[in-house]
Parts: sequence; structure tokens; C-alpha cells
Amino acid sequence: MLQLLLLLLLLLLLMLQAQAKFKSLHCQIIDKNFGNLRVCEIKAINRTKNVINISYDLYKTVENDVQAQVQLFKRANGWHPFLYNFKLDVCKFLKKPNNLIGIIAFKYLKPFTNINHTCPFMAGSPIIVKNFELDVDNFRQRFPIDNGEYALTLSLFINKILVASFNGSIYHFNYKDQ
Repeated sequence: MLQLLLLLLLLLLLMLQAQAKFKSLHCQIIDKNFGNLRVCEIKAINRTKNVINISYDLYKTVENDVQAQVQLFKRANGWHPFLYNFKLDVCKFLKKPNNLIGIIAFKYLKPFTNINHTCPFMAGSPIIVKNFELDVDNFRQRFPIDNGEYALTLSLFINKILVASFNGSIYHFNYKDQ
């Protein structure tokens, strides 16, 4: 009887965790002179868990002047800007991180990417995000968000030219709030 009660308690605790899943991912290469997108996918691990894989091959060496614009949206009767919309100089940031949201986001992404050095990014070397998994509890500690669907747009500019755009969305549902 005690074992059954402990099992039920364990199941209840597991059900009280937050759930989130990548819902969509769209990668668009605007200027194909800079590189080629080899992989842009959401890969299912099981019914409740999936990961993102992105691989981009650089054709040209990028010395500096790389800008990233990050925008966050929330779906509520259409997509609406939500909390964050900032631009960051990637080369300066990788040399000396100076943007709090960028620092938190990069620390979260760093274990899944090969971006582990400052500029230049050499031609022929791929930029990879592999098996990027959304750890909801870790994510919510850094970015407190309500239930709902959220989207993130990342636009990359090299020498002030829009080179690539990555758009993705997640659906977040927290059983604790219900």
C-alpha cells in the first residue's frame, strides 16, 4: 500500500512540471553569397520532446561587423511584440559580453553550438546548433513567461546586409499554474 501511495505521489510530482515543445522553425537564407544552409529541422525525440538542429556553411570569411537582431513575440489574437527586441554586435559580444539578455541567452545556447570563439568566422567552417533542447524549468528561471505560444526571430546582418533569418515558435504550458 505504501509503495502504491509513493508511486502515485511520484506521478503527481511529474505531472506538476512545465511542458514546452518547439512548434515551428523556419530558416531563410537571404544572401546566398555568404553561405548555404545544410540543416534546419525540428527533430522529434518522443511525443513530448523535440530538438532543433541547424547547420550553416560559410562561403566567405567574416572578419567583423556581424549584427544579430532578436525579437520575441507572443501569440494573443495574432502575433504581438513581447518583452525583448534588441540588436547586438556579435563580434564585440563574443569578445566582451555586454548585453544582459544576450549573456543569459548565449549561456543557455552555448552547450548546443560550436560558436566558442570570437571573430573572424572562417570560410568553409560550419556554424552548428545541434540537439538544442528546451529545458523549460531552466528557461523559466531566466525568462519568466506565462502559458502560451511564443515566437523568436533572429536576423543576421553581415556588413549591414541581411544574410539570414531564423524564426521559431514554442508552445509553453505550465501545469503548476492550472
